[in-house]
Amino acid sequence: MDRLFHHFRWRGFVLPLAFLAFWWLATTYHWVSSSVLVPFGQLYQSALDPEVSRSLFVGLEASFTRLLEGSALGISLGLVLGVGLGLSRTFDRMIGPSFHAARQVAIFAWIPLLTAWFGNGDICKVVFVALAAFYPVVMGTYEGIRSVPIQYLEVGRVLCFSRVRMLRRIILPSAAPSIVTALQLSLIFSWFAAIGAEYVIGKMSNGIGSVVMAAQDNLRPDILLLGVILISLVGILMNKILRQIPRYLFRWRDA
Repeated sequence: MDRLFHHFRWRGFVLPLAFLAFWWLATTYHWVSSSVLVPFGQLYQSALDPEVSRSLFVGLEASFTRLLEGSALGISLGLVLGVGLGLSRTFDRMIGPSFHAARQVAIFAWIPLLTAWFGNGDICKVVFVALAAFYPVVMGTYEGIRSVPIQYLEVGRVLCFSRVRMLRRIILPSAAPSIVTALQLSLIFSWFAAIGAEYVIGKMSNGIGSVVMAAQDNLRPDILLLGVILISLVGILMNKILRQIPRYLFRWRDA
């Protein structure tokens, strides 16, 4: 038992289990109001309610749709700009200062401008998610290309590689770890942005964030907690899956 407790895989469960124990004690002995925390039994009954579960999963589907649309747009544009900045110093001098200046603006500070341009509908939310995915991909691609060892480039020149072949056979494979890490971060940030956009931009739209906000307005802490738990579980699952991708793609490095 002591060996199992000290295993690194189980240490991360200490804090969640302590929180669940406090939750049970707080609801059992009425340390907090029921509008703050609801008992596990009530939460379980709400989860079994077909109407509640349907609203949660319909909202989750809508949020995932925006996530996929926005991240696809942001990643595509980010890869193009990142490759351009990394390959061309002239392009970097022309576009780089403006990009780095815009990157210093907090992501949520763009919301008033985006709502003025695109309104409060789905297009605004998709653009906001795309913006969240855009910056990490540009920086990861740019840094990955710029950090290609000069010895690799010299080998390509000795072999008389064309610029296209140099890019395909040397530059992109060498920059791939940095680019994949940037893609991981962009997808995680896109998920945060998709939920945050539903909190801030148009609460009446569908989406899991809008379901949580509606539960708050309707004084339904059970639905609110279920929504937050579902958002957290999706984020944890995404992080677990995305962390396995580099291990699979670059497993040859360990070998």
